[in-house]
Amino acid sequence: MNREGRLAIALVAVALCFPSATPAHATSADFPAGYTAHHTYPELHAELKQVAAAHPDIVSLRSMGRSYEGRKLFIVKISDNVSTDEIEPEVYVDGGIHGHEHLSTEQALELVHWLADGYGSDAQITAIVQSTEIWIAPLVNPDGATFDISDGTFHRWRKNRQPNAGSAEIGTDINRNFAFKWGGKGSSAEPGHQFFRGPSAWSTPEARRIRDFVRSRVIGGNQQLRLALTIHSHGEFVMYPFGYTSDPQPVDMRPGDSDRLKSVADGMAERNGYRALQAGQLYRSSGTFMDWAYARHRILALTLEMAPAASVEDGWYVSDEDVPRELERNRDALLWFLEQWWR
Repeated sequence: MNREGRLAIALVAVALCFPSATPAHATSADFPAGYTAHHTYPELHAELKQVAAAHPDIVSLRSMGRSYEGRKLFIVKISDNVSTDEIEPEVYVDGGIHGHEHLSTEQALELVHWLADGYGSDAQITAIVQSTEIWIAPLVNPDGATFDISDGTFHRWRKNRQPNAGSAEIGTDINRNFAFKWGGKGSSAEPGHQFFRGPSAWSTPEARRIRDFVRSRVIGGNQQLRLALTIHSHGEFVMYPFGYTSDPQPVDMRPGDSDRLKSVADGMAERNGYRALQAGQLYRSSGTFMDWAYARHRILALTLEMAPAASVEDGWYVSDEDVPRELERNRDALLWFLEQWWR
């Protein structure tokens, strides 16, 4: 089914799930004209429910907890025995950690569709689902994403919507709030700054929910997650740890892991035409999910920065006509990534 058909089904599901609500495209939190191929939070919820209902044997819709404003942080498990915690390698993928990076949510949702719809008919996808437990959280900052499109206009809003004590400024950059090198370069102590790291590590409920989920995958003392990918926009990069430093071999990097991480990033870049590089060689970023997941859990974690190129003004916002092309551009790279757990 194409994206237009899926969206139509999802809108019907929205009406069924929220019967007292106004129609999805008449609310105060909707995308501007020309960008409505993106999913609002209710549309995303409805579509994930529809996918899980259509594929109950391999898709399970769950929640990692709630955001500051009380929205569920949805996560989808995809596996051939989805109700069983099998002894299989696991992969985590998320999108939407920054409110205005809506294309990242669409990419994560599209990955859900590729896996669910391709199982049993596509040999590569069938093998992935049969050998791996895949966890996909398409929107881990629903409050910021909803505010970014409030009143039907874009607000360039990056952070969550959590008030800051002693300040009129709202929001913390969730991807500067993780407890590895928190407070370092590439973050800010100023509440009004877009990179505000929060008053302490783990001060945002969204970062804590991601942390708790990752920790929950430690079974018998062993972390089951082998790979993690956090999807962002924009810039067309595949980045690997560390972001807090430009040194490719700091004391926090285990021998051989830099080469392993670079190899996975290079492999993805070969398939989507992006540029692979160590995150800290592009710009410094401290307290990030990627650095924390690798340093604290030794998960091979990468960051995907989607199109368009970094020089494009307001590049976070991709029009309806360009969305399908940019999502499809990453198909081979993402499916290949899911196969790299053995590294």
